[in-house]
Amino acid sequence: MSIWILTVKKYLNKFIELGVLLLAVSVLAEILFGPDVAFFGSHVTKNLITLLNSLGEHGIAALIVVFAVIFTYRRLLK
Repeated sequence: MSIWILTVKKYLNKFIELGVLLLAVSVLAEILFGPDVAFFGSHVTKNLITLLNSLGEHGIAALIVVFAVIFTYRRLLK
């Protein structure tokens, strides 16, 4: 691979890691301090529950998408 592809891959990997960490911190802050936490938006857990419920309504297609996301995420961490 050329050097610029590796550089872009590295930055995307760090961006995804940052997004997952921000999501975890916002969920933790909302659990500890309630839904109106400054800097993190509001109702993060409510939005996650809505997302999971909508995935559950679509059955096997949602399961395939979830496995694809997990597979992609795990490959990016290597």
